[in-house]
Amino acid sequence: MEAKTIVRAALSPQEAEQQRKKQFERNKWLYSSSGVGRDMIYQLIGSFLLIYIQFGVSLTLAQFTMLSLVIGVGGRIWDAINDPLMGAIIEGTHMRWGKFKPWILIGAISSGILIICMFCIQSIPGWQFVLFMSVMYLLWEATFTMNDIGYWAMLPSLSSVNKERNTVTTMTVLFAGIGAIIAQGVIPMVTVGDVRAGYRLVSIVLVIIFIGSQAMTSLGVKETYRPKTEKSEKVSLKWMWKTIIRNDQILWMTLSMLFYNIGSILLIALAANLLYMEMSYNGTFFFYVVCAYGITNVAVNILYPWLVGKLGRRKLQSISIAVAVIGYLLLGAMGWISAFPFTISLMCAFCVLISAGQALFYMASIVNMTNCTEYNDYKFGERNEAVVSTLRPFVVKFATAMQTLLTTIVLALSGVFLLSQSISTLETQRDFFAKIASPTEQRYYVTQIQAYLGEYEGLTIGTEAFDAAAGRIGDRIIADERMANYQIDPQYIPALGDAMILKQTGSTAVEVGRVSALDAAALTEDSHYTLEVGGLKSGAESAANLHFRDKSTLSMRIWLRIAVVAAPIVLLIGALITQKRKFIIDEEYYDMMLEELDKRQRAQSHES
Repeated sequence: MEAKTIVRAALSPQEAEQQRKKQFERNKWLYSSSGVGRDMIYQLIGSFLLIYIQFGVSLTLAQFTMLSLVIGVGGRIWDAINDPLMGAIIEGTHMRWGKFKPWILIGAISSGILIICMFCIQSIPGWQFVLFMSVMYLLWEATFTMNDIGYWAMLPSLSSVNKERNTVTTMTVLFAGIGAIIAQGVIPMVTVGDVRAGYRLVSIVLVIIFIGSQAMTSLGVKETYRPKTEKSEKVSLKWMWKTIIRNDQILWMTLSMLFYNIGSILLIALAANLLYMEMSYNGTFFFYVVCAYGITNVAVNILYPWLVGKLGRRKLQSISIAVAVIGYLLLGAMGWISAFPFTISLMCAFCVLISAGQALFYMASIVNMTNCTEYNDYKFGERNEAVVSTLRPFVVKFATAMQTLLTTIVLALSGVFLLSQSISTLETQRDFFAKIASPTEQRYYVTQIQAYLGEYEGLTIGTEAFDAAAGRIGDRIIADERMANYQIDPQYIPALGDAMILKQTGSTAVEVGRVSALDAAALTEDSHYTLEVGGLKSGAESAANLHFRDKSTLSMRIWLRIAVVAAPIVLLIGALITQKRKFIIDEEYYDMMLEELDKRQRAQSHES
C-alpha cells in the first residue's frame, strides 16, 4: 500500500484526474447495470412473495396473518439489529478485495440459495409452512442485507463530482427499473394458472441472474482508494448509531422516503387482486399494466438529467407528485363513472401518469439521500458511506413490510383473502394432480371429489350448514390415506368441482370436462391429464373467475380502491411536504459543501 501512495503522489493533477475519469467510466457501467439482477430478485420477494403465498399455498386466515406479522413486524425488529450492525461491519472492513465488494458477493450467493428454498420447497401444510417460511424469510433478510448495504454504500464512493454523481445515480435507478419491469411483467405471465411450478422455475432463473450480476460488480468495479487514516478507524455499533442520529438531513430523508416507498408500492402489491376481481384471473393483464408502468419509469429516468437541469430538484419534485396524484384519482374513478370503464387500456394510461410522477420524485430523492454523505463529512469530518447508506435499504425493507401489513389488513378485513383461497386451493390441487403418475389414481381422485361435492348440494358458503358439511368432508379426507396426501381444503371443494380436466396429447391439450360433471371412466390409461384453473381456450368461464371475480362484493371492491388510491395519495403528499420543509441540501448548498471540503483537503495536504 505504501507503493501505491508513492505512485499517486508522482502523478500530476491532470494525469490523476484523467486516470480517475477513466476508472469512473468503467465503474459506472459495471456498477449500475448489475442493478438489473438485484431488482429482479428483490421484486420476487417484495412484490410477489405475498401473492405466491395468497394464491399458491392453502392457509387459514390466522396462518396467513401470522406469516404477515413475521414478515412485517418480526422482520423489522430483526432489521433494527441486523441493518446497522451490517453497516458497522462494512464500515470497518479492511479486506484486500475492498470495503464493499466482498459483502456484495457473499450476500448474493447466500440469499440466492435461501430464495430457491423458499419457492421450491412447497408441500408443507398449514402451520408447518408458516414456521418454515418465517425462518427462511428472516434468514433471507440477514443475507440480502449484506448485499444491499454493500451495494448502495458503494454508490457515493464512486464519485463526489455533482454531475458524475447524478449520472451514476440515474443509471443505477434506470437499470434497477429495467429489472423491475422484467420481473413484474414476466412473473405473473409464467405463474398465473400454474403458480407453484411457475414460481419454482422463476426463483431458479432469477437467482442465477442475480448472482451473475453481483459477481460482475464484485470482480469488475474498482473501489476508490481509501486513505490510511480512514482505514485505521475503529467502528462500533454505538459510534454508528451516533453517526446516524446526529445527521438531521439523513433522518428527514429517511422519513420522507418511508412515506414514498409505502405509498408507491401499494398499487403493485394489490394490483393482482384488483385485476382478478375487476377483470379476470389472467396474468397477461398484469403484464400490460407493468409494461405501461415500467416503460414509463425507464423513459422518465432517461429524461431526468435534462428535467432536473431545467427545473431543479425541488420544483421537479412538486410537479412529479402532482402528476402522480392526478393519475391515482383517475384510476380511482375507473368502473364507477361511465366515462372511465374498467379496461386494461385505461388502467395502463393512468398508470403512465402515476409511474412518471413517482419515478421523477424517487430519482430526486435518491440524489438527495446520497448527498447526505457529503453533508456528514461537511458537518463532522467523516464520510461514512456504509453507515449513511444503511438507512436507504432499511427504509425500503421497512416500507415493504408496512406494505405487507397494510395489504394483509385490507385482504383480511374486506374478506378478499378468504375468497382468494378458492384460487389457492385450485392452484395447489392443479400441482398435485399433475404429479399423479397413474391415470388409475387420477380417476380415484376425481371420483372422490365428485362424492364430496354431493355433501354441498344446495348449501351456501359461509352458512352453518355449509361449515358442517365441510367438517364432515374434512374428516373423510383425513380418514382416506390416499386423499389425505393432497392437502385439500374442504371449504373450497365446490371451486375444485368447476376446474377443467385437460387431456395432454403431445404439445396440445384438449378439454375433457369439469371435475363435477366428468365421467371418471373417460380418463384412460394411455393418456395423462391435468387440471386447468385459469383461462380456457373454449371460451368457457374458468373456475378461478367463477369463484373469485364473480363472487366478489361491493365492499371488497371499495376496500381495494381505498388501498390502491387514497392511501398512496396521502403518503406521497407526506413525502413531498417532509422534504419541502426540512431538507436543505439543494444544488447550491451541495456545491458550497464541496468547495469547503476541497479547502479542508488542500489545507491538510499543505500541513502534511
